[in-house]
Amino acid sequence: MRKCDVLVVGAGIAGCSVAYELAAAGATVVVAERGAVCSGSSALNAGGIRQQFSQETSVRAGMQMVRRLLQFQEEFGVDPAFRQAGYLFLHDGGESARVLERAVRVQNACGVPTRLVGPAEVAHLVPGINVSDVAGGAHNPTDGYVDPNSMVSGFAAGARARGATILQDSPVIAIESSGTKVTGVTTTLERIVPDVLVNAAGAWAADVAAVYGGSLPITARRNDIFAVDRSPAPHDFIPLTIDLVTGGLYFHSEGEGLVAGIAESFAVADPPDGVAVGWEMLPALVDRLVHRLPDLAAAGVAHGWAGFIEATPDDNPVVGWTHLDNVYTIAGFSGHGMSLAPGLAPLAAREIRGGSPEHLEIYRLQRFEDGGVEPEGVWGGSGIAAGTGTGSPPITRE
Repeated sequence: MRKCDVLVVGAGIAGCSVAYELAAAGATVVVAERGAVCSGSSALNAGGIRQQFSQETSVRAGMQMVRRLLQFQEEFGVDPAFRQAGYLFLHDGGESARVLERAVRVQNACGVPTRLVGPAEVAHLVPGINVSDVAGGAHNPTDGYVDPNSMVSGFAAGARARGATILQDSPVIAIESSGTKVTGVTTTLERIVPDVLVNAAGAWAADVAAVYGGSLPITARRNDIFAVDRSPAPHDFIPLTIDLVTGGLYFHSEGEGLVAGIAESFAVADPPDGVAVGWEMLPALVDRLVHRLPDLAAAGVAHGWAGFIEATPDDNPVVGWTHLDNVYTIAGFSGHGMSLAPGLAPLAAREIRGGSPEHLEIYRLQRFEDGGVEPEGVWGGSGIAAGTGTGSPPITRE
């Protein structure tokens, strides 16, 4: 039997960044991971890092992440491959334009240099782009994209260096409770008695909650990404572009090609450890990509992969105490965990250690019961695009 101050379930970007912050503050931390570090959804996304959000707390979390990335290698000894090529949202002048305009005002008030741009500047930012149906966009040059594996590995190494223990191949199989507290957690390797249990299990967070009798409004959704063998700017890094005009196409530079995907995603009950790519999604991607970047008509697709998005009804994460007095959840990032989780981790770690719950109110689980939920609209989710034929709002996996 092992005792610890905090047991974190999940070694993705949320779990490793929270474990790092807790260990750096002097807590005794154990991380239980069902597979290997960064073996779940964190490894299977496009690595987008942005500050372009609708709510101030999320904007500031993104700002914190960008600041940290600029000194990440010095802090963690790992190069995160941060390409500060910017983020560009495209709109057609309709509701998506109004959502972006409101968000840009929030971002500017926080000090983020996002600007509304016209078709001519869009064409300058992305060589060869078709802007015939584009009314404009929102561009922030200080956003970008990273290598997700390097980022998670850096936080995991930092947590270990500060005394945290990461148990790999150690899924949780039982959670004991007495009264209003968890009293013990059993993994396939050992029994652990934590003062606090942190649920950072991502797409599997609802399954972890169910073990102790709780429920979370987090749905696992399959999303597919493809590697395209050429780029409109093969020797440069173009902005991570989210095309709201075509319904959520997104792409960014990867080597001399692109990483690209579309917004459609599919709910998966009881998500397995892994999922095969849905090649049936490729024709829709090709249609949208060639419409937006006509010079790619002869491009090939090198390979593809799929992962799970941990989606909530408002596309914002659940962060805070949940169900029992010593259970804390940080999950449900809805496709933008790379941008938000490390920026929110210091606030979550402070609260877990008994500090004030600073700036986390918009992420509380209680919001879904109280009503008045404000969706995160600036990313191609339910606040901007609708109607994908899947029966659910589209989710863009950045």
